[in-house]
Amino acid sequence: MMYKLPPIRLPPPPPRRHIGGSLMDGLTDSQLNTVPTTKRNEEGNSEIHVSRKRTKVINVRSQPYYLMICQSLESNISSLPDDIVFDILVQLPAQDIYSAVRPVCRKWYQMIHTHKFVNTHLHHSTYGLLLQKQVSISTQLTFVSLSRQGEIELTRLNYKPEHSLWCSSSNGLILECERRKESTLYISNPVTMQRFSLPRPDYSSAGMGFCFSAIAYASLPMEYKVVRVYYTAQRRTCIILTVGVDKSWRLICTQHLSLKATKNLRFSPLTTEGFVHWAKAKSGKYVLTLNVETEIIKEYPVPSSASSSVGGVYYFSTVKYLSMLIRRGGWAWEVWEMKPETGEWTQLPEIDLEDRMCDIFWRIRERYTPFRSFIYIRICLFPVGWLEYKEVLLYRVRCPHTGQRLNTWIAWNILLKEIEFIKLDFDLDGFFVHRNSLLWLDGSC
Repeated sequence: MMYKLPPIRLPPPPPRRHIGGSLMDGLTDSQLNTVPTTKRNEEGNSEIHVSRKRTKVINVRSQPYYLMICQSLESNISSLPDDIVFDILVQLPAQDIYSAVRPVCRKWYQMIHTHKFVNTHLHHSTYGLLLQKQVSISTQLTFVSLSRQGEIELTRLNYKPEHSLWCSSSNGLILECERRKESTLYISNPVTMQRFSLPRPDYSSAGMGFCFSAIAYASLPMEYKVVRVYYTAQRRTCIILTVGVDKSWRLICTQHLSLKATKNLRFSPLTTEGFVHWAKAKSGKYVLTLNVETEIIKEYPVPSSASSSVGGVYYFSTVKYLSMLIRRGGWAWEVWEMKPETGEWTQLPEIDLEDRMCDIFWRIRERYTPFRSFIYIRICLFPVGWLEYKEVLLYRVRCPHTGQRLNTWIAWNILLKEIEFIKLDFDLDGFFVHRNSLLWLDGSC
């Protein structure tokens, strides 16, 4: 039987945030800068880029520093009660616990492998976006998140699957698909670097293929389920498997769905808590929503402004809700959210960046030499996802004049009305909501 853990939410690592003091304490004037800084963890499991507004730079500690601190803590607080040690260790990020804390001593090793510790750690973990460059599977996973101080952090994980594409994430577990063998799926944890394969579907008749897949957590039975879309010349439908329980895939009934709604199964799914969604990004009239606990799939109509939009519709997971942005022309978007349980839509205040267009162009012009010859050139923004729901939204930048995607994101802080630029060393192809964790399933039945 698999190791089942309920979903629960990691505050960012203490070395990056001090309680009762500033990270700037003790820094001289020469240590202050006006640009983002990057520190690479040479020996650890991650590389962290910290992007700062204004003129302050966060001093990011390396993994050797974590190991030194852990060894010092082990000798200095060995007399403390276990619950205090527990509270100290649970504050560290998952990748640092696994690489730095785990080897220190047997007591700590045993503590961080307990069901209680893994669940508590998961409960405090921070959601962000996991980025992928699909044309180069050797690219490291990049995780972008927002700290409690509002700082944007990019973490590079060392996990590099050799032949896989990343499809979906749930509580730190990633669903992977073989690039050349669509019927082969894996579940992995990029922090612990553990990985196991799922049973291959029995549906292997001629003319049948597989496309998109997703992993989601059913909280009541405390089970992880994987959903796949498969297609024939006549139809598309879904199959489902309970991880660690089922040895074969089961068919999900879709006969009650309209033909127009089932066409949504051609698109990549999104997951919220206990639900999987399929939506058409342009001129779509329905959202398909699967309740992974009941295994019933329903179709819900979208707001009329979305079905009639010609400017583009974008769907994102906010963990709890399904978010929809409708381009109203230029740099303005309607914002909606849907409750997965009922399919009810609620309109939120719109986002309008029209008055920031010139400012963004000139800041891009300063960063990219080829643009300096232009007095003005049209720049397009494409929403990527929420770093903090209703607070910080990420956009990627594209120049229609050259057809070029810039390796630059823009983070728009809705509350503070501030823009921050994030530079990547690659042009991303895929992204989904994720949080790092120590969770693991053994995959056995």
